[in-house]
Amino acid sequence: MAVAATTELEAINIMLAAIAEAPINSLTGTLPVDAVTARSTLAEFNKEIQSEGWSFNTEIDVTLTRDGSNQISLPANVLRVDANIHQHPTIDPIQRGLKLYDRQNNKYEFDEDLICTVVYFREFDEIPEQARRYINIKAARVFVDRLVGDQGLRTYTQEDEIRARTILTETDYANADHNLLRGDPSLTSIFDTYNPSSALIR
Repeated sequence: MAVAATTELEAINIMLAAIAEAPINSLTGTLPVDAVTARSTLAEFNKEIQSEGWSFNTEIDVTLTRDGSNQISLPANVLRVDANIHQHPTIDPIQRGLKLYDRQNNKYEFDEDLICTVVYFREFDEIPEQARRYINIKAARVFVDRLVGDQGLRTYTQEDEIRARTILTETDYANADHNLLRGDPSLTSIFDTYNPSSALIR
């Protein structure tokens, strides 16, 4: 029988259980203060961990098009952008707010559309279970520290966090198309130095 992935509600209740608080039945309406804190902590680490760039939230060879002013606007859920330097050797685009800025030429205007690797933020319920588990454990550990400050009350240990991250990195590495990401010298992306064994814990 298939096991359902952890929902945001379940993740928050796991965090509440870590401080011996009663679970909540819904994320709608007015929530208890501790539930609000748990939810914001989960969201904080969801974004932080996704910002690293994983196969499930990274797209390769995305064409970012210019508007009528030759500027490139970005969707609100973009976390990182990395232009292909082999295709665009004379520019150095970086993200500034929701626009790209050419640091090489000190301007927001571009002479062409850009081919980029883009890291997107995904909602908690859209990411793989291995990522949900790691985010949940890391958030729960910080949640307990912030609220009670007693490491002896932690439900999860540092070893649990390391184990969860290891499972995530191994699964992500297996799912990624490394022939595409690492085998083609014409591609430059955030995955050029992707090495799960070097990123067990932050």
